[in-house]
Amino acid sequence: MLGKLARKLRIFGFDTTYLSNTDDDNLIKLAIETKRNLLTKDKQLYKKCLKLNISCTLITFENELDSLISIFKINGIRFIYSITNDFTRCTICNAEIKSIKREILSLTLKENIPKKVFDNNSVFFICTSCGKIYWNGTHIQGLNTLIDKINCRLNC
Repeated sequence: MLGKLARKLRIFGFDTTYLSNTDDDNLIKLAIETKRNLLTKDKQLYKKCLKLNISCTLITFENELDSLISIFKINGIRFIYSITNDFTRCTICNAEIKSIKREILSLTLKENIPKKVFDNNSVFFICTSCGKIYWNGTHIQGLNTLIDKINCRLNC
């Protein structure tokens, strides 16, 4: 499955649809309708896409770093920006995320944030579709380290 890759691509700002329980025909139909590049580990699906002249990338690596680098190289992407104060896409539903100041958060939203996190952050990020709340935590440092590794390998 490519769910973890899909989440990372969303965090990096790429408009990414992920479907885990659908058949090849539906994936192909979606790729055609939305003019998306289909990512797959399925060699038969990849060959089918090639025959139909559908943009498709075969993921052959087992580790995340090599898979991401492969995706970016194949698609001509030579640089990924570090994550600073903003996420671009919701990791759950792919919708855009907007920043929201702590003071503006409703009581209902505050209840979904650990108290220590709420006290230590002045800005949060909320999904415009599903309402998931994000904040700049220690995971951002790990993601930026991954981005540094990707950029180094893309430009070597």
